[in-house]
Amino acid sequence: MAQISSSIVIDRPIDDVFAVLTNVENTGTWFPGHVKEWWTSAPPHGVGSTRHARVKMGLMTSENDAVATVFEPPHVAVMKGTSPTAPFEATLKFKETDGGTRVEVATEMFLRGPAKLFGPVFSRWYGKSWDQGLVNLKRMMESGEL
Repeated sequence: MAQISSSIVIDRPIDDVFAVLTNVENTGTWFPGHVKEWWTSAPPHGVGSTRHARVKMGLMTSENDAVATVFEPPHVAVMKGTSPTAPFEATLKFKETDGGTRVEVATEMFLRGPAKLFGPVFSRWYGKSWDQGLVNLKRMMESGEL
C-alpha cells in the first residue's frame, strides 16, 4: 500500500473550497498534467455518485472509475476507485481557519501485481502532482478564477 498526503490553506470560505474541490469536473482546471474527470451519475452529487477519469502520464494513458463513499459538506469527502486498474481511496478534509480553509488530502493506493513495480515512481509523481495542484487551486481560488 502506498500513502500520499498533501495540504494547503486557501484564503476562501470553507463552503467555496469544498464545492470547487469536490466537483470532479473542475479537476482538469487546477490539477497538473493531462487529467479529465466527469460525473457518470446525475446530480445532485454525494454518496453513491460516480465519476470517470482519464489520466495521461508521459506516454501512458489510463482510465478509471470511482464512487463517492463519504460526502459531508463542507468537511469531508471520500472517493474510492472501483476499477481494477485504480485501487485507491482519496480522503479530502476541510477545516476553517482564520480567514480561510485548510485542505488535507490523503490517498491510499492498494497496489498489487505488476503495478507494485511502478508503485514508487507513480506515488512520487502523484504526490508531487497533488502538491502542485493545491498550489494552483489556491492561486486560482484566491484570484477569483475559480
